Amino acid sequence: MKVLDGMWRDVPVASSEDLTGARRRLMDGMHARRRVVTAPRLLVAAGVVAAAVATPLVAGGGTPAYAVTENPDGTITVALDEMRDPEGLQADLLAAGVTADVSFLAPHTRCADPRFEGVDPSYGSPGHTEAQMRAGVERWRSFEATQVVDVREIRIRPEFIRPGETLVLEFRDNQNAQRPWRLGAWLARAGSPVKPCTPVPDAG
Repeated sequence: MKVLDGMWRDVPVASSEDLTGARRRLMDGMHARRRVVTAPRLLVAAGVVAAAVATPLVAGGGTPAYAVTENPDGTITVALDEMRDPEGLQADLLAAGVTADVSFLAPHTRCADPRFEGVDPSYGSPGHTEAQMRAGVERWRSFEATQVVDVREIRIRPEFIRPGETLVLEFRDNQNAQRPWRLGAWLARAGSPVKPCTPVPDAG
């Protein structure tokens, strides 16, 4: 059974003031960056959001494709400006202490399942009704580990990721400048390899 539809999360709409402030934070963060990796532009962005709370790992020359920021409270912020270089994003997350599998998908596609064994019913749910699944969402670690917090920005909370588990992130192009992508985020059980993403059509 495929994932619960509710686990795909839309990016919230940002105001023009949000985007103006985000651009300023990004420029401040770029002056403090400690490592740069190559990630050419793929998609035209309609605004940039990045956290400047801690030292970011910035990808790209000029306008970055993404920024990974380790925050003082132990959380990790990923600001995704362009859906490019998933391997680079995985490497930067690993440097920040999180083992991740990242896929960037075209509109109306998804990764063929099953790819892994999930830690909770958010990915595959044999024996669970949809009502039971929805009732348990707030207790699922997959839901707690990764949350969309702003336009082009997610926050990862490593305290909900146990040793050996993989954070699986599937970003799907939403063809919408104000909601540029949708996110599917799950935790793969320790010892469960994550198969490569094979894109297939998806009407959702």
